Amino acid sequence: MPKLFLLIKIILFFGLLSMSASGHAEQSDALKADAIFKLLDSGNLEKNETYQTYLTELDSLISKADTQRQLRLTRARCWAFNALKEGQVDKALAFAQQALNTPNLAKYPNNKLDLELCQAWYTEQKGDVQLALKSYNQAINDAYALENLRLVADARGMRGYLHSYQGNFTQGLEDLLTAHSLYQSLNLPAWSRTSLYEIATSYRRLGDYKSAIRYFKKLKTSYIKSKNFDSANAISVSIAIAEEERGNLERAKILFEKGYKYWKSNNRELEQATVAVNIAGTLIKLGEFDQASQYLNEAEPFILPTDEAFYSFMHLFRAQIYLANGQLPQAHKSIAYARSAFDRVKNLRGLTLLQMVQSQLFLKEGKWQQAYYALDEYVKLHNELDVKRLSNYTTEMRTRFNVDQIEKENQHLIENQQLREIELAMLEQNKQQQWIIILLGSVLMMIISVFAYKQIQKNRLLSALALTDDLTQLPNRRYIYIKAQHCFEEAQKTDRPLSVIAFDADHFKLINDKFGHEVGDHALELLADTCRSLISSTYETARVGGEEFLIVLTDIDKPQAFEIAQSLVRRVSENDFSAFPQGFNMTISAGVACLSSTDSKLSQLLKRADDALYQAKSLGRNQAKMS
Repeated sequence: MPKLFLLIKIILFFGLLSMSASGHAEQSDALKADAIFKLLDSGNLEKNETYQTYLTELDSLISKADTQRQLRLTRARCWAFNALKEGQVDKALAFAQQALNTPNLAKYPNNKLDLELCQAWYTEQKGDVQLALKSYNQAINDAYALENLRLVADARGMRGYLHSYQGNFTQGLEDLLTAHSLYQSLNLPAWSRTSLYEIATSYRRLGDYKSAIRYFKKLKTSYIKSKNFDSANAISVSIAIAEEERGNLERAKILFEKGYKYWKSNNRELEQATVAVNIAGTLIKLGEFDQASQYLNEAEPFILPTDEAFYSFMHLFRAQIYLANGQLPQAHKSIAYARSAFDRVKNLRGLTLLQMVQSQLFLKEGKWQQAYYALDEYVKLHNELDVKRLSNYTTEMRTRFNVDQIEKENQHLIENQQLREIELAMLEQNKQQQWIIILLGSVLMMIISVFAYKQIQKNRLLSALALTDDLTQLPNRRYIYIKAQHCFEEAQKTDRPLSVIAFDADHFKLINDKFGHEVGDHALELLADTCRSLISSTYETARVGGEEFLIVLTDIDKPQAFEIAQSLVRRVSENDFSAFPQGFNMTISAGVACLSSTDSKLSQLLKRADDALYQAKSLGRNQAKMS
């Protein structure tokens, strides 16, 4: 092996000597462009004007024939729109859609996925959070399939922020902690700090103010050491919010006022306005309504309806002030504005506060019945929010467990990514020497293949990251085995029937080899959809392996289970495959077993189902057999 690498170094040396002067100039521009891309991706640029300047420089450095870097430039442009400026979100969405219509973009899946993620984020800024969440879910699945850690971190960070804002703290913390771990692994400290900020904010929303303030102070210290005083001030404001929610109103007021004066002294009107909204909420709780109104008057010209977070609370605070001053019609109007904004982003926490204010407003008007209905809705929303507010211990333990598991997979992904980067660097440096490129590419692909082969067994151990299979959205192996064990024990105690159906796709390896893994994934999704349409939600269906599935049928005897299995086999073979490539077809084989008096363990029942499945395979497939 040392001799082989020595030979490669010698070949590289003479290859570089043979490059032309124009080649050197082209390579120099490419290296400058890559350095700028790295800077843009680092998250260290805070001013949009600086970002735009670098985009202009990239235009002059990147050749039109350099497809990869042109696509990367398009991605950078997509993220360059300022969502805080009026009309920019619509322009960003139009740009993203046009970029996604680029011919042959499917050949560059990483670029395509980043553009889709960009589109999803601006969709969220537009207010369509349901569509954004759906897009984030798909982006995460695709990023894992591509083994692109940066896109996994970005997508999970964005989804985690949205979950946390909506009150789904468990899902939010799982995503944010995972994103934070990935950013640290990728040596992206700016994005790591951003995710840490969102983690602290999630703990604040969860009600664990002590943990939130601890994380915020850690961040503030980091920003002060790096002389990033703007960010340090923003963290001070976040600490103020936590102190307010903790009940330390005077402490919160002092911190808010310091943050407000800092932004004012630096002529940062938008940031000053956001703090003004926050401090108004604290002043209202202290009964200082006139001063709160003054702050809101200062903030209103800068807080646009597109910024739902501050816009919604600005009008909620307005309503509270109008209510205190007896200006009831104006209070109703402000409540309507606030409700519209809270509804757009599905902010359960904000809607809960709003219902209480509305109940107090109706009560003051003497509208007892409407006050009762508003209070009743407040109780319902508050109970729903309480359900989502899991204990900090349970949430933190669960998220830490999942992150520990994911970190093992991340290490494998990082190593693969590093190998791919080495390969691309070698190809770029020696593109005029085709025979060297072929040699290096072959060596690298062999290394990647050997490494992937050794790691495949480890990857299978990471399947229990959650209770739901990411691809099919069916329960996974861990869940179904726990459920099956419970059903097995209940059936033994009550002497009631219990059946299982084990089935898998016939010749699934050939499907992947012939049509590719993407088509194979769609085939598994079709199998899952077919099961959902046929099997009642009373029973459990899960994906337990690559193309292997298991159905647990409580209170179903063997003849009934066999009939269900035959129907499933028939339904799969009769599916409409028109959306798949020409020549695609898929069948399944199934094995049925029913609990007998000789079964002392669940494994015996499952073993008989597997034996029946293998019998169906050996007899020609596309059929069901009973044990």
